Amino acid sequence: MKEDLFKDYQERLNMLDEKIRVVALNYARDFYLNKNCSKEEAIERGITKTEIANRRL
Repeated sequence: MKEDLFKDYQERLNMLDEKIRVVALNYARDFYLNKNCSKEEAIERGITKTEIANRRL
């Protein structure tokens, strides 16, 4: 379902590592459903949050 929600952004998501993509989609879904933002903003926020968290490891 998460993939269907953001299918218009599949090209952007395909540039990401598989692990990052899965986590970013989870964050993006939460942002979209709970933070009242557009799909585009949600996917970018999800990717950004995931990449920042990944760099801290």
